[in-house]
Amino acid sequence: MPLRLAAAILALALFAPPGHAQSTQSLELAGRLYVRSGLAAQMKFVPAQFEQGLEDYRGKLPDEVLAALAESGKKAFAADALRDEIVPVLAQKLPPADMKKTLAWLGGPVGRRVTRAEESAAGNTTQENMRAYLESEKPTKPERAGSIADLIEATNAVEVGASFIEAISLGIAVGMDSTQPVEKRIGVSNLRARLRAVMPPEKVRATVGAMLPPMYRYIYRNTGDADLAAYVKFSRSPLGQRYNEAATAALVAALAGASVRVGEALPAAAERKQI
Repeated sequence: MPLRLAAAILALALFAPPGHAQSTQSLELAGRLYVRSGLAAQMKFVPAQFEQGLEDYRGKLPDEVLAALAESGKKAFAADALRDEIVPVLAQKLPPADMKKTLAWLGGPVGRRVTRAEESAAGNTTQENMRAYLESEKPTKPERAGSIADLIEATNAVEVGASFIEAISLGIAVGMDSTQPVEKRIGVSNLRARLRAVMPPEKVRATVGAMLPPMYRYIYRNTGDADLAAYVKFSRSPLGQRYNEAATAALVAALAGASVRVGEALPAAAERKQI
């Protein structure tokens, strides 16, 4: 959807020259926002996380099938592919003035520090690292625990985390369905319905909600209380809320699109693996 939207905007611009300039500016600003917000750095690790999700099927599926699924998942969830969907949605949902103000905040001292914390955590938030940190963690002060909870709420973190889990699960299911004979495939809509039955959205979100506080304590372990409070203040502001809503919509749409693309990429991967 985002790519078609971007194409539609440019097509309409042929009949409305002033709008073309605005669309070009919006896409350029959205591209800058994608990088400065830390999304660009974080999306680099999504393909590896997809591959990690396949480990649950080790021994249950032939190794060549898992290899083909991993290859198709890496392509579908590639950082460049996700960027091509996220940026147009940000450009659609945020006016240039909002993007400029958000870029200014992210470019300030606090914005840069919290973004560095998020970018750094994207590549090392493993179970082993989390366990080691939590085992040595000092008791969290009530004020800081409150700031962590406020940040989780203000940034729609539960919805984003749940959407990520659902997208990875759907991507694996779509890929596995694509290995079946055509007459036995059940399709994306039916797969999504089955997953919702097995993984009820409310339970997924409850699980993510329980996981996030210790995870956020780890991510922002070196972030001072003042910076964390300032981040919460921005995220709760009208501008921050508009930005977080747009970012959530963009991420959810991109992840959903990627999960469907797994099935599209699998036939070529399966042929290379001689399945």
